[in-house]
Amino acid sequence: MTTYTHRYLVRIIMEAETPLAVGSGERDVLTNQLVATDCNGLPYIPGTALAGVLRHALEAEFGEKPVQQLLGFQGEKKEKGNDDGQGSRLILSHAQMVGHEGKPVDGLIEIDWDSDFYKPFQTLPVRQHVRISHKGAGEDKGKFDEQVVYKGTRFCFEMELVSDGNSNDADAWKKMLELFQSPAFRIGGGTRKGFGNLAVVKCKTAILDLKNNADHLNSYLNKTSNLNDSFWNQYGDCKKSNNNSDGWINYELHLEPEDFFLFSSGLESDDAKMIPVVEKTITWDKNRKMGIPTFTDEQILIPATSVKGALAHRVIFHFNKNNDVFIDKQPSLDELKEKGYFIEIETKKNEDRFQSIVTKGNPAVRALFGYSAKGVDGQWGKVVFSDLFKDSADTTPKKLLNHVAIDRFTGGAMDSALFNEKVIYGKGITYNLTIHLDKTSLQKDNAKEEDVKKYIEAFELALDDLKNGMLPLGGGTMRGHGRFTGTITKDGKELKNEH
Repeated sequence: MTTYTHRYLVRIIMEAETPLAVGSGERDVLTNQLVATDCNGLPYIPGTALAGVLRHALEAEFGEKPVQQLLGFQGEKKEKGNDDGQGSRLILSHAQMVGHEGKPVDGLIEIDWDSDFYKPFQTLPVRQHVRISHKGAGEDKGKFDEQVVYKGTRFCFEMELVSDGNSNDADAWKKMLELFQSPAFRIGGGTRKGFGNLAVVKCKTAILDLKNNADHLNSYLNKTSNLNDSFWNQYGDCKKSNNNSDGWINYELHLEPEDFFLFSSGLESDDAKMIPVVEKTITWDKNRKMGIPTFTDEQILIPATSVKGALAHRVIFHFNKNNDVFIDKQPSLDELKEKGYFIEIETKKNEDRFQSIVTKGNPAVRALFGYSAKGVDGQWGKVVFSDLFKDSADTTPKKLLNHVAIDRFTGGAMDSALFNEKVIYGKGITYNLTIHLDKTSLQKDNAKEEDVKKYIEAFELALDDLKNGMLPLGGGTMRGHGRFTGTITKDGKELKNEH
C-alpha cells in the first residue's frame, strides 16, 4: 500500500487577458448561454473546467496511463460489483473571482451591488454571433449569442497534489505549473475564437514533507480551504516558467483601415439602426500590493470571431484553387477523397453535395479550424485568435451613414427601406492582432508533412489577402467597409507571399 507523505501546493491568481466564457449550460430570455456564477452571483471557474484542461495537456505530454495515476480513471465493473478504478490525487478548488480589495470573494458574503466595481457584473456583456455560409449570407438557424466575463477579471484558486514524493510526480507538478504560465493556456468555451486567454498574475507554491518535517506537518494541519488563508504568507512566489510555446507559429498583424469599418453589436441606438460593438474592460493599479481594479470606458472591439470567420472562408478558396477544384470542372468523389476532402459530409435537403464537400468537408479548414462533433467525432482548431480592444469608444472618430434602397423600376426610394449605421473611422490608426498556430498538433493529427504544408500555405495566402485589402472584415464589406492594409510578421519576420 502506497504511503502518501508529500503535498505539492499552489495558489494562483490569473487575469483574463481576453473575455471569458465558462458556460453554466443554462439560458434566459436575454441570451442563449449564461456564464457560471457562484452563490454570490459573481462569475467563477469550476474546478472541473480546470481539471479538464490539465488532463488534456498532461496526456499530450506523458500519455494516458501515467495521467490516470494522477487524475484517476473510471474502471470496469467486475463480477462482485467492485471495479478497478482510481480516484484523483489532484485536488482543485473552484477559481473564485478577485474582488475590489484585491482579495478572492470566497464563501457567501454581502455584495455592494451599487459600487462602481460590482455594479457592471449584474449585466455581463452578451456577444452576438451568426454563422456565415459559403455564399456570404447567414445560414439558417445560425444566429446565436452568449454571455462573457469582462476582460481583466481576476480569479484565484488552489491546487494540491497528494504524493509519495517520487520524481514522476515532481515532473508532472512542474509541467502543470508551466501550463498555467504558457501563452497558449486557455479555458472555457470559444478558446479558438478569442475567449479564455488567462495569464498568471501571482503564484505561490509549497512542497511539504509531512513525514520528516514537523513544521510542515503542523502548518498543513492548520491550513484551511479559504483562499484568503494566512498559510500562504510564509511562502515566496513561483519561479517564472521558460515555456516559450515551442511548436507554435506566431503571426502578428499590424493593420490600418483604409477608412470606415463596422463590427456590429447587433443592437441599435437612438440615432442609428446599426452600431459598433463596444465593451468595458478592467484595469488594475499595479502600484498597490494587491492591485485596485477599475472599469475603463467602453472600448472599440474587433471580435476574433469576425477575423476567424473571414479567414476560414478565404482558406477554402485558396485550398480549392491550389488543388484545381472549381465549380465548372468538378472532380469525381474518388478524386476529391484522394485530395483529402471529407466526402461523408452531411447535406441538408436541396443543398448541393459538391458545394458542401469543398466547403464543410475542406481538409484545410477542418485541420486548421476544427469541426463539430458527430457522435464521438470532433476536433478543436489549431489556430488561436484573440479579441482586440482599442481606445475609448467616446474618443474614436465615428460617422453616421444614411442608406435607402432604390426601386429599380421607378428609380425612387422603396417603402420602409431607409436605414442608417454608425461606423468607425480608423484611418491613421494601427490595429495589432495576434494569431497563434499550433503546428505540433497539426502535424500529429495530419501525418503527411506535405498536407500540413498545403494547409499552412492556404492560411498564409488568406493572411496575405487580408494585409493587402483584398479580404475586408466586419459588416458592410460590400458597401466599401472593412478594408485593411499593413504588414504581417511570422515568428518575428515579415511574412511575404512566396507561394
